[in-house]
Amino acid sequence: PVHRTPAGPAEHRAAERLVGSWPNYEDLSGLELQFSQLKEAVAKRCTVGFRYRKAEGAKNVNGVQPYQLVNHDGIWYLAAMDAGQLKAYTFTKIEGLLLNHDDRFEPDLSVVQKLEEEDSIWLNFVKTEVVLKINKDVASYFERRKLIGGQKIVKALEDGGLIVSGQIAHPNQIWPTVRAWLPHVRIISPEHLQVELEQQLRGYLDAH
Repeated sequence: PVHRTPAGPAEHRAAERLVGSWPNYEDLSGLELQFSQLKEAVAKRCTVGFRYRKAEGAKNVNGVQPYQLVNHDGIWYLAAMDAGQLKAYTFTKIEGLLLNHDDRFEPDLSVVQKLEEEDSIWLNFVKTEVVLKINKDVASYFERRKLIGGQKIVKALEDGGLIVSGQIAHPNQIWPTVRAWLPHVRIISPEHLQVELEQQLRGYLDAH
């Protein structure tokens, strides 16, 4: 599920109450001040700058327009415009946050609408079709709810199971769902996603 902190100043206090009430969100101990500062930047519509930790090293980011703080599957992200491109920054990878109170921006309504319509945090990415085989024991859950982005029931199997398709822009959109429903759900396409998932699980078991 995707949860968003309200963007407007009028809803800012409501956001304060909501942050701690959503289930399964990551522990932000020690980052409360930075989280509060980002919410302030969203509410006051002032640009921000920060260092962003990436696998290849930290990158300095400046003049970013923060639109929303979004909680997707328990992980917090900052949805923001950077040099005219809508991006999603993982909150816990943000360091040295600076608010530019003298540099305000007017939100682009088309960006606001896109954020409201998007059912994930993977913005501006090409979507790939993923196909799952659902065991009959949990098929009813997938019939009643859309548990993956763009979910469609492709086929009802004779044994009571389902073939379900969806659209994803990143493997992290599908792996948590499949892990949560193991061993009743399997990725049948693209095959490499199932292979990588099994490698992750073996690595976890070996480490423990």
